[in-house]
Amino acid sequence: MSRDPTPGHYYAGRNGTGLLRFSLPSSLPIPLGITAPTGVSLASWAFAGLEEEARGGPVCLLALDGIPDGPVTLATHFRDLAIHPEPARPDALDEAERRLLARALLSAGPAGLPALAGLFPLIEAALSSLPIAEDAHALSPGGPGYMLTGTLVPHALLLYAESGWSGARVATARLGFAGGARIGLGLDAPLWGTRPARVRAAIALNTHGFTPLVVGAA
Repeated sequence: MSRDPTPGHYYAGRNGTGLLRFSLPSSLPIPLGITAPTGVSLASWAFAGLEEEARGGPVCLLALDGIPDGPVTLATHFRDLAIHPEPARPDALDEAERRLLARALLSAGPAGLPALAGLFPLIEAALSSLPIAEDAHALSPGGPGYMLTGTLVPHALLLYAESGWSGARVATARLGFAGGARIGLGLDAPLWGTRPARVRAAIALNTHGFTPLVVGAA
């Protein structure tokens, strides 16, 4: 355990989530989990500022489920770190940090959805910079849900419409091969936002990653 607590900045999210930002020690400790306080867990993490030209040096971003009421003890591959969180403004995160946080939260898997929902305002602007691959799968309306090309079933979808972004878990999936492999997806009620009437952009959230999708017409 580090003797003196490392100062950190804490950004409160929605629904009992938050982001803890602190300067990385030279040992670059890999976060493994939160051991204290009880009721707080690590949803995802990212390193930022590792480039030589980065201002302020490297930092670690911890996406948390639960609200810490004092110092946070982070278990790492090197040793436990005690971090003392101080309230901070979300606009203190720079653009690069938001992009890295976005990728970490989108890749956090099903267990990371509550943190993604609670911290979504921090990363919303960064989603527009995510590139769509030339061979990306396509999403289109299909019946009461959506049709997704390919065979990989996501655990959730992020959908963008005129009303903004929404996120929902995948409730049902039916694989078919007529006219090519595709999956009929049914969604739960949105975790945030409203069910979109016309989707303009979409991101599939997979167990170990995410995929920006091509959006097709009905």
